[in-house]
Amino acid sequence: MRSLRDVSGVRDDPDALAERLREDGYVYLPGALDRARVEAVSADLRSALHGVGWLDEPGTTRVRARDRKFTGESLSGGYAALQSVESFHALAHDQVLLDITSGLLGGDVFCHPAHVGRVAFPVDGPAGFFTRPHQDFSVLHVTTDVLTIWIPFTSCSGDHQGLCILPGSHREGFRVPDPTMGGARPLYVREQPDDPRWATADYRLGDIVVFHSLTVHGSMANLSDAVRLSADIRYQLPTDPIRPEFLHPHGWPRTPDWPELTQGWTSQRWISTPEGIPQIPPPPGLDYLEMLEQIEAPPSRILSGS
Repeated sequence: MRSLRDVSGVRDDPDALAERLREDGYVYLPGALDRARVEAVSADLRSALHGVGWLDEPGTTRVRARDRKFTGESLSGGYAALQSVESFHALAHDQVLLDITSGLLGGDVFCHPAHVGRVAFPVDGPAGFFTRPHQDFSVLHVTTDVLTIWIPFTSCSGDHQGLCILPGSHREGFRVPDPTMGGARPLYVREQPDDPRWATADYRLGDIVVFHSLTVHGSMANLSDAVRLSADIRYQLPTDPIRPEFLHPHGWPRTPDWPELTQGWTSQRWISTPEGIPQIPPPPGLDYLEMLEQIEAPPSRILSGS
């Protein structure tokens, strides 16, 4: 598999960073975040997952049961415990992340409250995808210029590999998902795990990858003996529209809503929504695939350079 291009040298140059994003569909910035802060969040997440019986003991990534599947019960229980960790949500507002995304988007940014926690349990081969290839626009629907920042909370390499990107795939526009790929609803596009175009890295805590909503990405199966933890955090301009469900926790309504998840927090600002964010609900009377077949991604200001 190819290696992601390290663009740390232009991290503080928004124009150069935007040019890399236009060219590759992503920017890879090793060590962008303070490692100690990410390690502290990782410890909080592991403690929460141990508390619900997903990990053997706090402070480790050893799992209590292999091949665990996400179900309605696990979303309302174990995943809710992860979503209750305040430091996880506060990290999304780290000034480094806000500066990078505001530089790329060209203004003050709005961070989606729905912060996605990725929990990849070990599986027993064969190698393949854990998260199947997709574009985030297939979920977001209404705004093209949404940037996702992927943050690893465990080191990822070899059998414990994490995020994989198809460089240049953003230039192909929106691809309607293939319903034969499975999943609770049509989301995935057909790409092979052994395609030589895939690119990844040996990720360490503090690394981030920023990618556009039209960039095809996924992750490989976790063939190690430990859980793999990461996050997807999304940013957009507050003048662009959003689907109302992304103002709730990720996984809602199977995941509890904010009043339950935020009990005991020191601040609500990590998940607050400024007044005036345009909200566009899904069109009524269409199933999910019919809706996607009728969607046309709005022109991208970022990718056009305007």
